[in-house]
Amino acid sequence: MPFGMGPAGWFMWPYFAQLYQNWFAGYGFPFPAISEKQEIEFLNQQAKFLEDQLNQIKARIAELEKKG
Repeated sequence: MPFGMGPAGWFMWPYFAQLYQNWFAGYGFPFPAISEKQEIEFLNQQAKFLEDQLNQIKARIAELEKKG
């Protein structure tokens, strides 16, 4: 892990998301907010990913029930 990153490494986002706005209090964010279209795309992709994961879990449960 690179120096100074702490135990979370690059995966700090879920833990410090609430504090992120305070890091740029005087200057604003260094990047623009996403548009509604981009947010809809992102949420649709996330929903598809979660549905795929759920289908894999259900398939594994069915497979284990057949064996048992």
